[in-house]
Amino acid sequence: MKCKLQNREYNYMIKLTELQNIHQCLLIIEDVRKQLDDAKAIQYVDKALVLSRQWLNDKTDVAEELYNLLDNEGCSFTLYQESENDERMIDVWNCVIEATAYICRKVYEDKGSVYFPEPIELVDEDTYSLLLAHYEKCKR
Repeated sequence: MKCKLQNREYNYMIKLTELQNIHQCLLIIEDVRKQLDDAKAIQYVDKALVLSRQWLNDKTDVAEELYNLLDNEGCSFTLYQESENDERMIDVWNCVIEATAYICRKVYEDKGSVYFPEPIELVDEDTYSLLLAHYEKCKR
């Protein structure tokens, strides 16, 4: 019985930490968004924020939509990042990409996915740590 309770408490703490990380991701996106000056890019970032909050509020499956914002041949966060020459703006885009990818991975996991798109397959807690490092660079 004691082991079951400890296991349940441990799982609760893991979920709580993930939820805190997701909220932190949203705060980071909101903060670095202020440094963007391309109206279309800001619209895409706002869409990621809306989709992420929608998932948090009612568990709507937004995984594919978030993923498309990250990796779409027509227009994506990655394309914006790759078009930048300014190192600071590259870090801003890294924050948006890593935060969105982290949230996207959690959405896929929440819906019980076993297989992920290749870039999302690579997302883990190290991605979150990298996000915090890039964010720190953005704040300097």
